[in-house]
Amino acid sequence: MSLDVEGTFVSQKISKIRWIPEDYVETKHFFTGSWDDEDNSVKVWAFERLHEDEDVDSPRQLSEYSVPGDVTEIKFTEKNKVAVSLSNGEVSLLEISAYERQTPLREVYKWKQLHHISSERCSCTALDTFEGEIATVGEDEKVNILSSRRGDITRSITDVDSCSIHSVCFLKLSEVITGNIRGHMKIWDIRSDNNKPAASFLLAGDELAATCIVRHPTHPHIILAGSESGSIAVWDLRMNQFPTSLIKAHSSGITEMHFHPENPNKFLTSSLSGDLWDWDMESLTKKSADTYLPVDDKESMNVNTLISGLHKAINTVHCDKGRILCGADNEAVYLMNNYKY
Repeated sequence: MSLDVEGTFVSQKISKIRWIPEDYVETKHFFTGSWDDEDNSVKVWAFERLHEDEDVDSPRQLSEYSVPGDVTEIKFTEKNKVAVSLSNGEVSLLEISAYERQTPLREVYKWKQLHHISSERCSCTALDTFEGEIATVGEDEKVNILSSRRGDITRSITDVDSCSIHSVCFLKLSEVITGNIRGHMKIWDIRSDNNKPAASFLLAGDELAATCIVRHPTHPHIILAGSESGSIAVWDLRMNQFPTSLIKAHSSGITEMHFHPENPNKFLTSSLSGDLWDWDMESLTKKSADTYLPVDDKESMNVNTLISGLHKAINTVHCDKGRILCGADNEAVYLMNNYKY
């Protein structure tokens, strides 16, 4: 069965989109976060059959939570709780009812002015979550570790860089990796009292921003970083001075990268050029879990184009089994069915 793509106009530029997980059944609910609007918000949607004679599910808005800035990230801390970062430096922990999805989102915690330069607020550019912990980074060259269970700031690392940090990823509960707009990648031991990185290396020879970072789900020593040029750098952290590979990928900056939750060989990337690609990453790793196989470019990998030529950025993508959601700057949400994973 061929991939089925349905687009719906939602009247907001979508910066983040996330399926809401369900137990035992295929989920119909998802979050969106908006940006570049007078009134931005986090919304909850459901796919429903609007007319009995139609065989197409359309998104219907169930609830809306207004936020005082652009949504820069949405990530789950638990099945019914998400951490949301904003361009005004705030982070909120929001809870959705497990039973009544249309119930308004409940604010559990809010960390105000988490990121600021002097007295001026600045953007919380990214966050990541791991076992209830939240790592945030921002334009103030700062890394914060937050507890979603207690609502406190457990660690702050200041003066991390001489420029804005744009991406962060947990390597394990005690370590995070950050990437800044000059392509400097740094690993931080958050148990350490000093503000010096445990390791540092470069994204590439050019000073290119690291726009997003992901960890391979079954080979945690393999890290991938997307750049503003559209390339993907791959590191083996057992020898992390230089990227093991630099894959020439999209023609413009990579906005998000995701491994499929049930098949780690399936990998999705979205870009500012309006493209959504599906990668077969099996060639990244040999049969032995401890052996790394470098790849030089995407020609040696199986890459499929799922969406192309939107002429507006695809900012965000998320997958759940055989369905993919993405959100774009053309104020539309796209649902892809029959994705073979």
